[in-house]
Formats: sequence, C-alpha cells, structure tokens
Amino acid sequence: MHTIQFPPPFPFPKQTRSLVFCDFDETYFAHESTAQQRKDIQQLEDFLYKASQQYGFQIGWITGSDTCQLLSKVKQAGMRFSPHFICSNLGTEVFHVLMDGKIEPNQCWKKRLPNHYEFQRTTDEVVSELKNMYKIDLVSQSQYGQSVYKKNYYYFIRSSVLTAYHINVMKQVAATHGVGLNINRCNPKAGDPEYAYDVDFVPKEANGKDAVAAFMCHWFKVHVDDTLAFGDSGNDIKLLKFVKHGYLVGNATSEARSKHEQMTKGSYTKGILEMLKKHYTQVTE
Repeated sequence: MHTIQFPPPFPFPKQTRSLVFCDFDETYFAHESTAQQRKDIQQLEDFLYKASQQYGFQIGWITGSDTCQLLSKVKQAGMRFSPHFICSNLGTEVFHVLMDGKIEPNQCWKKRLPNHYEFQRTTDEVVSELKNMYKIDLVSQSQYGQSVYKKNYYYFIRSSVLTAYHINVMKQVAATHGVGLNINRCNPKAGDPEYAYDVDFVPKEANGKDAVAAFMCHWFKVHVDDTLAFGDSGNDIKLLKFVKHGYLVGNATSEARSKHEQMTKGSYTKGILEMLKKHYTQVTE
C-alpha cells in the first residue's frame, strides 16, 4: 500500500458498466489554474459525483505525471474528489483509489511488465546508440525525475528535415531493442520547452495509453463500445482512437488536432463535462 493520500474518490457504482479515461495535464487540469478553471473543475466534480453511481461508470486518469506530481496539482486546483483509478507515468503504473484516498497498485498489471533493471539497462543502450552512432542528443527531463518504467527526454528541434529523420531513427532503434517509445510535440502550457519533442521510453507492454486502457477494460469486464476518453496532445491519440468515443478538448494542441477530428467545444473540464452530459443524461438531483 502506498502511503500517499489523495482526496476520496467519486462514489463507486454497484456495477461498472462503462469507463471514462481522462488525460490529466492540460485536459482535466489546466496549469494556468485560474479561479474560473477551478470553478469549472468543481462543476465537473458535482456531475461526476451523481452520475458515476447513477450510470454505473468509473473514471480514471491516464497521465505522464507520477503520483506525487499529481497530488501537488490536485491540491493546487482545490479538487475535492479523486478518480476511481490512476494510471500514472504514461500508464506504466496502475493504482486503484480506495475510499480513504489511499492508492493501491494493481498487481496484475505489474506482473505484465519486464524486470525493471533489464528495462533500464536496455533503455540506456538505446540512448547511447542514438548519441554515438546517429549524433542524436537527448536531454534528460531530470526536473521531473525518472521512474522505474519511464525514462523521459527532450529532443530539441533544429530543422524540420533533420527532425523527421531523427524521429524515424529513434523509432527504429527502440524497436530493434524491444523498447516502447512515445514521441510527441511538447506543450509549453504544461511547462515544457516550446521547440522540442517529448521522448519517452517505456516497456513495450505499456507502449501507449491505449495499452493500459485495454487492460482496464479487461479488468472491469467492460466492452470497448462502452468507453469514452478525453485528451489534448499527441500522446493521447492512440487512447482516443481505441475507445468508442474519443474527444480532444477545445484547448488541444495543433499536433493533436491534425491527427484526430472529434473535439469538444469547451476547453479543459468544460469540454469534458459537455460531452459527459451528452452521453450520460438525466442525472438526478
């Protein structure tokens, strides 16, 4: 049991009939965190508090942040409730939120992942090969820390032609070594540099948010036809295309907009609430 403690989760349904997946940074949580945005979160929470039981769904975050970073942002935004489950560090970690706000890891998911020492050794070999053989310098995102199953770097853009070539090389080298790789354009609103890409190495078993979403569907015995998801950036696209109803929120990045058409009108939690009301109507007072 992890000692970290979140706010209590939304009420649990008697039977889980559907699942809602949300990216966290710049989707559920706006880094600007204005008074209006905090009010919008509370309006979404009010809806989720009633609807989760009435319509039998569980909601979870699938995020690149770790649980400590999440808790800090939860406090910053004044969130009163937590989701039912949290898939942190790009879905390489799965936690269920208990009634008291403590989080419990899903042991079945942990067993699917490789030995973490072997993963880190292989990832180091990939980064070294990229630097020594292809002159691709990746800058460690040390300010966010490196987790057991996620090693994240920045790739800084020099030219469009060179960047396209380097991205292709990174994908090929990672695949050769059997390591999962996520590459997407950085979002300055989330605190990233402007002219850079996020480069995240993860186990191939957890490569993409869709992988952990598929696991959660299996875990809760929910068919993919009964799923929704919300995101804002390039690393959410696989998730949005996996679920039955996937939406970019109104503040989505230009990269994400070029890859996915379904969008909400509202930004952040306003957009989430907009679509949840369409799918889950007649919420009792």
